Amino acid sequence: MSVFLSDYKLAMFDLDGTLVDSALDIHAALNASLIKCGYPEVAEGDTRMWVGNGAQALVNRALFKRLHVNEEHSDLTRVLGVFYDVYREENGRRSQCYDGALALFEKLELAGVQVAIVTNKPYEPAKALISQVGLRCALLLGGDSLDKKKPAPEPLLHCLEHFAVAKNEAVMIGDSVNDFEAAHAAGVDVVGVSYGYNHGLPIDPRNLTGFVDSLTELG
Repeated sequence: MSVFLSDYKLAMFDLDGTLVDSALDIHAALNASLIKCGYPEVAEGDTRMWVGNGAQALVNRALFKRLHVNEEHSDLTRVLGVFYDVYREENGRRSQCYDGALALFEKLELAGVQVAIVTNKPYEPAKALISQVGLRCALLLGGDSLDKKKPAPEPLLHCLEHFAVAKNEAVMIGDSVNDFEAAHAAGVDVVGVSYGYNHGLPIDPRNLTGFVDSLTELG
C-alpha cells in the first residue's frame, strides 16, 4: 500500500516513532526521573509501549506500572517536573532518524511539497530534536503549540490553513492511532508505518490510504 507523497501539496509527519526513533532518550530520562523520586525503573519495552500520548501520560503510566489508566497518580506533578528537566539533557543523545527519513525530506523539497511535523512532544524539545538529527520542515507544531493535540484534528487543520491547501491535497504520515484518528477527523489521507510506537496495538491498514514498512517506500 505504497503512496506517492509527491502527488500532494502538503505532507504532515508525526515525529517520535515515525521519523525518529527517540525511545532510548525517553527511556533514559524516565528511569532517571523515577529513581530520583524514589520509584523503581521500568523496562525499555514498557517505555516504547507508553510513548505517543505525551510526557504526562508516559510518566503517569510508569507510576501506575503498566496500567493504562485515565486518573492521575498522586505524585504525577512532581515526577513530571523532574522528567522535563532530565529529558532536556537526554534529548537527542541516542535518537536516530529512521531509514529513509532524511532522503524523503530532500525528495519532497525538490518536488515542491510542503512539509510539516506535527507531534505531541512539546515544541521546544521537538525543535531541539529535529535540529539534532538534521530534519528540516516548513512548520513544526508541538503538543503545546495549540489548545488541542492529536488525536484531535486541530493541529492538522491548522496546517491546512497555514499552507492554504485543501484537505484532498494533504496527507498525514504516522505510526499510531493518535495520528490515524487525527487524520480521519481532519478529513485528510493517512499513511501508516508498521514500526514505531502504537502502544503495543496492531495496526489495521484497511482504514489507511497507505501502509509501509519503511519510509524508503514513499516517494
